[in-house]
Amino acid sequence: MRRPAAVCLSALVATTLLSACGTSSYCAAVEQHRTAIDDATLTTASFTALGEALRAIEKEAPSDVRDDYTAVADAVEQLLAAEAVAEVPIEELTHGDVVDLSEDDTAALRSAYQEFNDTATHRRAIADSVQDSCDLTLKTPGEQGQ
Repeated sequence: MRRPAAVCLSALVATTLLSACGTSSYCAAVEQHRTAIDDATLTTASFTALGEALRAIEKEAPSDVRDDYTAVADAVEQLLAAEAVAEVPIEELTHGDVVDLSEDDTAALRSAYQEFNDTATHRRAIADSVQDSCDLTLKTPGEQGQ
């Protein structure tokens, strides 16, 4: 009687492992980088992690949503670049601190923030794709409180 029980247990384990192996590389990448997306806050460290996560997932993303990952990752990188040039961390810019910036730096930062804000449709497409393809509910990348 022990032998049939062992076979049943082995079959159950094999079925579970095969189901896990069936997960797409896209969904695996999303799972691996989920924290960076869900926990994104308006800080330099968080946006750096978000940009890296988006680039990693972008490589595995289905073709119908890959451009959305590219658009959001590009916007995140442009914001980080503008911040680096101005030498002011994102958190100082978003917490109402008075920061003395040149007109050029101010214009570059405003433009970078606007470009990121303009990716709202792309961010929603990413969240919808992850829901549809991976059955995971993510916060919309880069939005707090969702």
